Amino acid sequence: MDENAEAAVRLAELPEATRKFLAGLRDDELETLKVVVELPADDVRKGFEMVKAAQTVGKFTKWLIVGCIALFLGTVALWEGVIRFIVLFKGAK
Repeated sequence: MDENAEAAVRLAELPEATRKFLAGLRDDELETLKVVVELPADDVRKGFEMVKAAQTVGKFTKWLIVGCIALFLGTVALWEGVIRFIVLFKGAK
């Protein structure tokens, strides 16, 4: 058998879901998959963990910035309310 026939036999032995997955890959995804397969499993696992950690830090930073902006705006609104309250009582005299 030539290489194409052997590859076809091996592909036919794969589960249907795996064949559909492989058939749906784009060229760039296929190149990425080839590179990932050659890497040690521990390195791939650490890479995924690093990406998840970076996403977590990104979410934390986003909410930290949103919280700081909200705190600033809340402080400004509170100070404006205090000033209006003081003016109200000073103007009543």
